[in-house]
Amino acid sequence: MFNLTHHRLSLLSLLGVLAAPALACEAPREGGVAGDLAQAELDVEDDVGALAAAEVAVADYFIATHPDYRRCAAPMCGGHFVARVNTSVTRCADGTWQEECHMFELDLSGLGLDRSTEAKAREAFGAGQALVRGGLKQVQLGDLQSRPADVLIASEIWLGVTGNAPKGHFSRVDSSGIVCVTYPCPSFSEHSLNTNLSGSLDGLDLLSASGATEKQVDGGMKALSGPGLLVAGQHAITAGPAGSMNRLGVAEFYLRLK
Repeated sequence: MFNLTHHRLSLLSLLGVLAAPALACEAPREGGVAGDLAQAELDVEDDVGALAAAEVAVADYFIATHPDYRRCAAPMCGGHFVARVNTSVTRCADGTWQEECHMFELDLSGLGLDRSTEAKAREAFGAGQALVRGGLKQVQLGDLQSRPADVLIASEIWLGVTGNAPKGHFSRVDSSGIVCVTYPCPSFSEHSLNTNLSGSLDGLDLLSASGATEKQVDGGMKALSGPGLLVAGQHAITAGPAGSMNRLGVAEFYLRLK
């Protein structure tokens, strides 16, 4: 089960990982830690403010943190609690911002999945082994007329490949298509989920920390040039003739289910 306390990052700690030159997604540049970190903090604060003012659900990336075992009438209880990855706040179905939010039901109807695939996707998400992009909304369900239910409406679902508990922070990684004659080389582009932070990667290790099979790694690498890959991992630095750049060691990676 995914552990909210140990595996989610606060906004400040996320920025410390991604914005400091020693662990920056971008190659070091003039201006130092203070300028980059201060601007990144302002950018993320602006994002949260914009989200809070939005009148419609925002398509964020969510993970299930734990089942809801509270004893009260449905749909007030039951289902799961969910959280936005990488951040310390989540917009709930009632419009408030909390550390985590109640989700009575996961709505996958917009994805066009067959019944068997949808059932497997629900099970994976409930076990903390999938990421959903979507928004929480209060919906009046036909069989529960007492009050609206907290529903996570999905526009995407990404299934974990290895079943490992995610560690580090969550990013989307794509192939940049760049080929270099020296190193480090910006072979991959990275965007940190639910933030405006992005940068380049010299390397992506899907094997060492994840224990993935060769077939799983091959599938992940192929996705980099197609729908992309969501990953949970930690940065290290590659230094060489072309300077310094991040590489990413991955504990778990996710493929989009269509």
